[in-house]
Amino acid sequence: MDWCRDFEFQITKLEWERIFLHFEIKSNYPGTPRFVLAKFGREVTNQKEVLKKGAKPVLELAIKDTVELKPKQCVDNLYSFTINIAAADGRAFLENGQWRIAAIVPEGFCVSSVTTELGYQLDEMSRIFRYGRGKYAYNLSFSLTCFDGENLELYFNSYFMIMNNKWRKRKYIKEAFTLPGKINRMYMFAVIRLIRIFYRIVSALTPKDGMRVLFMTETKDYLWGNLKYINDRIKERGLDQDFKLTYSCRKAVGNHTSVLSWVKTVFNVARQDFIFIDDYAPIFGFFRLSKKTKLIQVWHAGEGFKSVGYSRFGKNGSPFPSESCHKAYDYALTGSENLVEVYEEVFGIEREAFLPVGMPRLDDFLDSDKIQKFRGAFYREYPDFQNKKIILFAPTFRGTGQKDAFYDYSKIDLKEIYDFCGNDTVFLIKMHPFVAKAIKIPEAFKNRIFDFASYPNINDLYYITDLLITDYSSNYYEYALMKKPVVFYTYDREMYELTRGVHRSVKECGPGKVCDTFEELMTALKKEDYEIEKIERFVEENFGEYDGHACDKVIDQILLKKESV
Repeated sequence: MDWCRDFEFQITKLEWERIFLHFEIKSNYPGTPRFVLAKFGREVTNQKEVLKKGAKPVLELAIKDTVELKPKQCVDNLYSFTINIAAADGRAFLENGQWRIAAIVPEGFCVSSVTTELGYQLDEMSRIFRYGRGKYAYNLSFSLTCFDGENLELYFNSYFMIMNNKWRKRKYIKEAFTLPGKINRMYMFAVIRLIRIFYRIVSALTPKDGMRVLFMTETKDYLWGNLKYINDRIKERGLDQDFKLTYSCRKAVGNHTSVLSWVKTVFNVARQDFIFIDDYAPIFGFFRLSKKTKLIQVWHAGEGFKSVGYSRFGKNGSPFPSESCHKAYDYALTGSENLVEVYEEVFGIEREAFLPVGMPRLDDFLDSDKIQKFRGAFYREYPDFQNKKIILFAPTFRGTGQKDAFYDYSKIDLKEIYDFCGNDTVFLIKMHPFVAKAIKIPEAFKNRIFDFASYPNINDLYYITDLLITDYSSNYYEYALMKKPVVFYTYDREMYELTRGVHRSVKECGPGKVCDTFEELMTALKKEDYEIEKIERFVEENFGEYDGHACDKVIDQILLKKESV
């Protein structure tokens, strides 16, 4: 049976009445469909080609299991349903798993979508039904996905759960129910135990005298951003003569790394008094650091909209409740006092652990000599950009992480951008480094539109940028200091907020014009309607206390202990 996209079945109402779940579905289908709750899987549709030619498998959504749904009534193609969750499948509850409402029609099956208005209410509709003196629970929650880029599809997450008295120990070693899964679980358990033993031995054999400092990143193979600025400032002050500085830079997150790489990293970590990290580093969830070692999260971003860390708790990819690497931080830097609350939610640690000293990489961001020096070097490399307006398009990725990161290039009309640029504007495209697929710029457009994905430092580009176009990325944060206009192009804003998740609405909080369609974006560009007053207010609210000496404050407060922290 094929997935039919020709007809719409949209859930417009969803509400509880004790154990009864009421919902309504509005349809444009002219006939009489059969409704089911369905479990879905993936099927290879080109099996013969795969077997004969070794072709790449083509996966299609396929129904694996169903439970009949009978509408109570239908008026003008509006179907009303009630599910008694205690008798959803005959006289039984729904089985464990993810279920979706599907309409079976002669043309195939249609998966029901939801309105965005209803989508924003789903977090409040989850139900937990306890039984067995509170030791057991039935959990029915709702989540959203978007397969076709246009419609929000609703999941019923039906799961029976049991009290977990070992929740503090359930971290990276997840439960396993198959033989291969159990073998892999045993392997992971053994590896982590060995890592812990190795760490404790090396740590115990290394005297902690307060003079060893490690700069560490698990996402890049070089030192950059806040880490680099703190490191450079230590050397400028001659403190590298007192402190022993070491470095660990590797692309470990989302990648396979060798045993030797792990041994070297754990060895470095175990010998330190202070460890500065700039991003997610799962290694710190595998063992507890010595009480004499301080772990400082300097974070790589300023302030964005997309949910990360515990602001995603309960969604796909959320951290475990106990001993996530985020829980290991002794201190965490923020750009301002206003951002402490944001990162309390992200890291799940107490307010007192935050140091709102500013972002170290911005200490000389507005240095006029530095700006002029960069501009001179840049225009020597790109002389055709001289005396032209420069627009920088720098959105974040779509997808859950590095492995499946993408951007929908069909949402950008390069022809219209090319015509808009004329002879006095250039359009630079710098995709998020997670997006592996490069944008294809037609040869005829390459004198006005340029792919800058490989340019090493986006912050430097701000010096020559006249207008930044972004979306949910945090890159607008530091750019805002220059008080130049930002436009937010959020073609999938509601889909992104309801599936990927944001901790604040970009529509309400974005310091610039927010455009939900490409047409709105082009209108804003042509009319120069940037709502610049928003970014001026944003700078005043978020950088009012920043004095340009974040590096020195970090060094003084953490390494030299000149002030109480």
